Order: sequence, then C-alpha cells, then structure tokens
Amino acid sequence: MMSSSERNPMHATPWSLDEFPMVDTFADFADVPAPDAALPAIPAVSLEHLEADFAVRLSAERARIEADAYARGRADGERAARATLEETIAHTTSALNEAVLSVQMHEARWLSNAEENIAALSVLVARHVLQREILADRTFVCDLVTTAIEQYPIDEEITVRLHPDDLAACRPVLDRAPGAGVRTLRWLADTNIQRGGCLTEGRERIIDGRVDTSLERAYRMLAGIQA
Repeated sequence: MMSSSERNPMHATPWSLDEFPMVDTFADFADVPAPDAALPAIPAVSLEHLEADFAVRLSAERARIEADAYARGRADGERAARATLEETIAHTTSALNEAVLSVQMHEARWLSNAEENIAALSVLVARHVLQREILADRTFVCDLVTTAIEQYPIDEEITVRLHPDDLAACRPVLDRAPGAGVRTLRWLADTNIQRGGCLTEGRERIIDGRVDTSLERAYRMLAGIQA
C-alpha cells in the first residue's frame, strides 16, 4: 500500500533575503527634534521670591482664619447676649407677675385705706370750714339749739349743754325769743362740748348736736365704716 506522501509529493521553493524589500525602521524618527530643543527652558526661582510668595499666602490664610474666628466669636457673643437678655426678660416678667398678683391681693385693702384717707381729709376740711362759720356767725349755735328744742314736746323740761362761750352768746338770744317762757329750759356750760355744738336731754330722748359727733358720723358714712 502507498502512503499519502508517496501519492502527492511536495517540492520546496528556494528563496533569498534579497527578495524582500528593505524597510528603514529609523525613518520615522528622522524628524524628531533633539531633546534639548523640544523642552522649554525652566526659569530660575530665587529664594527671596519663594519667601515673598509664602509670606503672601501665609498672610492671606491668617486673614481668613481671623475672619472665621471673628465671625464665630461674634456669633457666640450674640448667642450669649441673647441668652442673657432672654433670662433678664424672664426674671422681669416674673417680677411683674408677682407684683400684679400682690396688687390684686391687696387691692381691696388699699382701696379701703384710700377711701378712709379721703373721708378723713374731707372731715378735716369740713371741721375747718365749720369752725370758721361758727366764729363768724353768732346765730349759728342759736339756730342749732332752737332746732333741737323743737323736737321735744312743749311741756317737757329740756337740759341744754353748750360750750361756755356759746352759752354766754346764745342764752340771752333764746331767752328773748317768742315763746321762750312756754318751755322749761335748763342751761349747762360744758367744756367737753366743742364750740358750735350742743347736747339736749329730755325725759325720753337725747339729741346729740355736737360737732365732733356729727363729723364722726360723716366720716363713717364717707368711709363706709359700720358703727
């Protein structure tokens, strides 16, 4: 039997290096400039220039840090001031509330004291005016005694108490009055009775026309004080 190589014989073709074209592998680098011609020149930097630039940068950074610190400090200060103000307002509001409560609690008493003071002042003014009228008008006491006597029955004996000065001025006038002899009057000088007032006593009643008693009644009425 014959092998495949014997049936199809292969023949080698002779060749030579001269048959291939020569390629210049360094042709592409012919136009490349030399390294010294391609790199730009590096400028020379002096130490003084570096120090100056560093100083500028350092100053700028210091200014930025100071500005930030100032801003933070101002914000902290504002917060602290606001907290202090709020605390002060809170204390003041609390004090005002306590004062209002105190006023409300003591308002009735204060009003009562004010009313009493006004009443006392009014009575003092009335006493001054009344004393002036008594000294200026001698008939004042006489009219007062006449009005008091007329409140008793005509057949009743009446005791009339007056200040000695008023008695000396009033009795002669009343003794000469019409109908003076009809009533029985008993006159008594009493230093306990102030000028301008009188005290009359009958069998069943007493009419108190004393000035101090009248003023006291006026004071109690004005001040709202119960007797």
